[in-house]
Amino acid sequence: MSIQTDTQPYDVVIAGAGPTGLLLAAELAAAGAGTLVLERAAHPDPTPKANGVVGRAAIELRRRGHLQGTGLRPVRPPRYGYGPFTLRLGVVGNPLHVLPVPQRRLEEMLEQGAVRHGATVLRAHRLDGFEQDAEGVTAHVTTADGRTEFRSGYLVGCDGAHSTVRRALGIEFEGTTSPTISRLARITIPDERIVRHRHELALPDGARLALFRPNVTEHGTITIAPARALDPAAPPDRYLVATQEPRGETTPTEDLDVSELRASLRRVLGTELPFTAAHAARSVVPNSRRAERYRSGRVFLAGDAAHVFSAGGSALNVGLLDAIALGETLAEALDRDGDEAVLDGYESRRRPAVDLALACTRVQHALETAGEEGDGLRRVAGELLTARRSARGIATLLEG
Repeated sequence: MSIQTDTQPYDVVIAGAGPTGLLLAAELAAAGAGTLVLERAAHPDPTPKANGVVGRAAIELRRRGHLQGTGLRPVRPPRYGYGPFTLRLGVVGNPLHVLPVPQRRLEEMLEQGAVRHGATVLRAHRLDGFEQDAEGVTAHVTTADGRTEFRSGYLVGCDGAHSTVRRALGIEFEGTTSPTISRLARITIPDERIVRHRHELALPDGARLALFRPNVTEHGTITIAPARALDPAAPPDRYLVATQEPRGETTPTEDLDVSELRASLRRVLGTELPFTAAHAARSVVPNSRRAERYRSGRVFLAGDAAHVFSAGGSALNVGLLDAIALGETLAEALDRDGDEAVLDGYESRRRPAVDLALACTRVQHALETAGEEGDGLRRVAGELLTARRSARGIATLLEG
């Protein structure tokens, strides 16, 4: 098979067209950098994932014009879930911003912004490896038509938790794997089968489930929320549901059988959840990990390639802030002929923020744990978080 070499050198090549990679591309292209995004998938992933952006990243998206003309805007929720608790934040003095937006729509907005500023996005282009030298990086890529190479000044791995870039660099992914497994889906529950109150659902047998936060039972947790609260276009009988229970020997799957989802709900709840259909059902094992370092020469890591979190949806929020910080770093380095102090600044800026997010999500995950230790943690935390000052303290950490 012949290898073709792209004759146009780029300032930066980005592996991965998720939110982090696309925002980084938009940042760099807006700064005048020649930017190429390589995405192995032929089409955007339709699987529902994150449902919103939390914290400073939401404000930064508005500041950069990505929300213009979309009808979307960051809001300050008077209540917000943290583990099994509801933080009562009030309105005046509330530090937390939330942007309700499905991840797929967010990716569309960010890709449009990146292309508008001059970035190139190539799908069905799989990064297989790369070589770097004193002048730049050569990326080896497989496409439907064969193999090709791209030359750039810098390469960034935004290619997920199983990052090809991170593995090629030999960078350790330090942290822990949870002994639990989470099963997630979008389900349909006809209105006649439940009674829906403002903050909870009443099931046919009288059981009540709080909305938007984990309900801890003897056997695990269940979280449920109306999809329309996060996506106005969703049907009114559509809900987002997730269970968490001991993993045992079970392995996660991207295509979860509905019978397995129903059995998990039954085990955790001790009763039936009367849903009639399930969509985008999958299972995941929570991990809490961080890359040993975020840079090796001219190659960088950002987003899930650099860190994953065990709870709280922090991966998207932290990844977007990675993109902003790295975009500023690379734009300045390009203007200053690769100043090493500038390049080192990316990790020194982001590592403390990532470490704090890891701590917050590890605490949140522990608060959702079934059993006596979890009961003890929830009793103490419940006493502390009833105070608005404490609740706002947690919200300030989440805001980033």
